[in-house]
Amino acid sequence: MNIIGLGKAGCAIADCFSKFPQYEIYKFDNGLTGENCFNIPKQKSHEAYEKKFPNFKKDLQKISGDAIFVLCGAGSITGCALRLLEQLSGVSVTVLYIEPDMALLSEVEASQERVVKNIFQEYARSGVFERIYLVSNAQIEKSIGDVPIISYYDILNQAIVNTLHMVNVFKNSEPILGTFTEPHEIARVSTLGIVDVEKNEEKWFYDLQMLRDVVYYYGINEEDLKTDGTLFKKIKEYIKDKVEEKINVSYGIYKTNYEQKYCYCVKYSSVVQSYINELDDQDIS
Repeated sequence: MNIIGLGKAGCAIADCFSKFPQYEIYKFDNGLTGENCFNIPKQKSHEAYEKKFPNFKKDLQKISGDAIFVLCGAGSITGCALRLLEQLSGVSVTVLYIEPDMALLSEVEASQERVVKNIFQEYARSGVFERIYLVSNAQIEKSIGDVPIISYYDILNQAIVNTLHMVNVFKNSEPILGTFTEPHEIARVSTLGIVDVEKNEEKWFYDLQMLRDVVYYYGINEEDLKTDGTLFKKIKEYIKDKVEEKINVSYGIYKTNYEQKYCYCVKYSSVVQSYINELDDQDIS
């Protein structure tokens, strides 16, 4: 799978994926040099990045198959995001969208962020992209607790990458047991989360609303799979408690080599999240 990072945040997260051999990394930002690194000349505005984006088509011909496109919507460089994706040919794109801490943005930056986020959700809903994962830095910080200043973004980025990587691994593996069903075709707006298996505490990376599907991926070591006679009952009871009207909940149990039990999860919605308030009294089925 290919990882395409745009801008400082997108490239930093792309670098985190490089520790896994399954990914080929491509980075686009100001002043980049090196293999699979593409320099985008610095511009003064969102609009200028769109109008003056270089032609990389020849270089991008080697990208094929599936790709995860990573960006954060607050930076002006995201003005060229769609121009970049237009230059890919025959690539199935999943978007990993990082929402910055909105309280720290200026009015202009916040407005720009909302526009970018909404456009990418609309493109995902229409099937232009395979799906979009929404991730909030503020929400991740809540889920992992206190984070030191120097390693702040590195810790947040590692949490995002490790979670999405394991979801990708499980999606491409055969579960020992499970009730998986495919998410609704139009439920292409998603987020990621983790579950503390011992405490049954869920921590989500974005407050996704109007859900259609929720999937839980349990990673259990072989010894517990062989000897823990209560584990399957606990998992089934937990999943049953999560079932709600009009929401499809499913799970899979996988054998791992890790000592600790863990669970990753994905929520799916068919609604652009910024429009939720406008749809409170509407039927979206």
